[in-house]
Amino acid sequence: MDLERGDLVYSLAGHDRGRLFCVLEAGEGFLLLANGRQRKLETPKRKRRAHVRPAGRSEHPVFLRLRAGESVGNQELRGALAAFQWECEQHQGGTDTVGKG
Repeated sequence: MDLERGDLVYSLAGHDRGRLFCVLEAGEGFLLLANGRQRKLETPKRKRRAHVRPAGRSEHPVFLRLRAGESVGNQELRGALAAFQWECEQHQGGTDTVGKG
């Protein structure tokens, strides 16, 4: 899956392993990620593509606005990520996260 702005990923490595992030920018070999809490939109996390797992794409209005290049707030991003995670849990009967070791 080719990752682009507004896509969702789980971190596979580092102190943030297992956390859900939104892709803000996709570059050659690296992604800029934010979740609105530990990594705010103003200071995104730079992470190698090999250290994330695609979680999917959501049609939540916040992610649609991000894909359209519009700005969103950290609180909006947190809410949209929580809604996506809740939806995954409902469909799969459990959490879809990577173990924290």
